[in-house]
Amino acid sequence: MRVLVVFAILLFVPFANATQLAFIGDESLKELPGSGIPEDPYVLENLIINASNITGILVKNTTTYLLIRNLSIIGDNKRPGIILENVKNVRIENVRVIKCSYGIKLINSENITIINSIFKGNLYCYWKSKFAGDAECKGGAIFADYSRNLYIINNSFVPYSSLFSNIYGVYLVSVRNSKIYNNRFVGSIKCYPSAAFGGYCKGAAIYLTRSNENEIVGNLIYLPMSGGMEYASEVYGIYLSGVNNSIYLNDFYGEEVSYQIDMGIGFYYVFPRSKGKNTFHSPKVVYEFANETFEGFLGNYWDSYKEVDAEGDGIIDTPFIVDHYPLALPSENYKIIKPAEKIKTITNSSTLISNTSSTPSSILSTSSTSPPAFSQEEENLKYMGTLLVLATILIILWRRK
Repeated sequence: MRVLVVFAILLFVPFANATQLAFIGDESLKELPGSGIPEDPYVLENLIINASNITGILVKNTTTYLLIRNLSIIGDNKRPGIILENVKNVRIENVRVIKCSYGIKLINSENITIINSIFKGNLYCYWKSKFAGDAECKGGAIFADYSRNLYIINNSFVPYSSLFSNIYGVYLVSVRNSKIYNNRFVGSIKCYPSAAFGGYCKGAAIYLTRSNENEIVGNLIYLPMSGGMEYASEVYGIYLSGVNNSIYLNDFYGEEVSYQIDMGIGFYYVFPRSKGKNTFHSPKVVYEFANETFEGFLGNYWDSYKEVDAEGDGIIDTPFIVDHYPLALPSENYKIIKPAEKIKTITNSSTLISNTSSTPSSILSTSSTSPPAFSQEEENLKYMGTLLVLATILIILWRRK
């Protein structure tokens, strides 16, 4: 029976343009090839899925290892392409998700990898008040809620057409310990009718809210052109709400156009525009730039920020808003060789010693193996204390008689 089901999934479905495939619980995955272990995951592959009126793939309540690859999911901006809910250990690679409400939607999931995939025109719009001509648009390419250990690597987020773009590339809500590496974001924006303004634009390549301890590294982000709509727009390269997130070696292109900075109205590389408790530079590293080797921190490249690099180390001398180490050139011009050597602290001395340097004799002399001598006053106090204790004991013994 299992052989027949697998045969139908792998051979018949690609030609039939499958609708929804649902897997609820680990037991349901056993109909797929594989063993569900890291070395031999269950595999779902080589499909063309029609997600016009129903979710393309649903995986729920599973923990065994699943690989989803070589798929095309095409919708009509109504339903999600893939939903993973309460799921662990899934890898999605080489998929194309086009015109779904959400390309991939993750809910309460962990250890999920999305790699080498393409997302085009994923969003959905609806009329808030059709009579007044007032609309709203939401959705996006990758949406994750209450999840952790996500790896979003080397994907492309591009428009399907001038009318259909990924309104949000990666949208994370209460997500932690995740990595967004080496992705390409183009045209993360959607403009739609608005009763108040005639039109309104929203969008972000990467949007984090209440999300902590994530890394955003090596991404290429194109800020859309404002087209004179900055007065009615909330469009960002990165929207950042959370703490202990690290953002570095990203390239931001396009022009910032502000309208109300405090409200985030306009087109911005990063919003909020305050450093807070997030870090916009790498750990201290040894790196190569212009055929020379340097040691220091690497920030991000901001295309419209052209200032002086007097030292020739590839770092602009003056900070750019949130970034204290802005790059003079795009990140491809910098090669990290290794982490910088850390500093060791001697426990009984305030002196810091590099772990690569020899220990000076002057520092060694500050810590002696012999115990320190007490002063004469301390010795006298110790003697008087002993006498008082003996006197107290004698008085107690005398009263007992």
